[in-house]
Amino acid sequence: MKLEFLEPYVAYLTIALIGSILLYLRTYLKERAKISALKSQNEKLINQSESIKAIYSREIEEVKKNHQLDLEKRKYQYESKQKQYIEFFKFLDNFSGNYNIDSQRKILPILEEFNRNYLHAANTNNQKGITNASTVLSAKIQKLMNEANEELTRIKQETNTIRLIASDSVLNRLNVLELAYDKTFEESATMMSKLPAQLVLNDQEGMKESQNEIEILGKVILSTKDKLIKQMRTELNEI
Repeated sequence: MKLEFLEPYVAYLTIALIGSILLYLRTYLKERAKISALKSQNEKLINQSESIKAIYSREIEEVKKNHQLDLEKRKYQYESKQKQYIEFFKFLDNFSGNYNIDSQRKILPILEEFNRNYLHAANTNNQKGITNASTVLSAKIQKLMNEANEELTRIKQETNTIRLIASDSVLNRLNVLELAYDKTFEESATMMSKLPAQLVLNDQEGMKESQNEIEILGKVILSTKDKLIKQMRTELNEI
């Protein structure tokens, strides 16, 4: 009688147990699906992270490479420009020094020859000799001016080489320097063309005036060269 009384409870307990097991299984399967999804998502995030790290590393290497190339390029530009600028000013200094010495060495004998021939012709009242002395002086002076023009052409050629690598500011200074040389050459040509008549007339004031003009132009050239050097140094420091 007692067993029959317990049978319904056993049935209920069995149903409840089965229901609990089914609920647990359903919950377990859901949690397992969640864990699997989280694991998959985690792996995806890890893969994305690794991919980002790889991209970042490549970009870092690319930046380093470009930076190194930029440094090498800037170093080459600096050394190349520095060499060109130094050679340019060596040429100008050698030209100025050698040309001045060479000009004095050549002009003095010409003037001495003129004075000698002119005084001899004047003392003997030899008009033809006086004319000839002036003609010879003019011809030899013209030869010196032609040689000076050749030297000026060389300066312009050297300047053209620098123009290929110079900045606009340096180009402006080069233009001023070239103009100063042109003006000096023109003034020198004018002075030399007047010289025979000035010597004949003993025009000391005229010769002094011409000399002053040349000295002023010479100072302009020196000042322009100094400014050009400063500009070139600034440009090199900015590389």
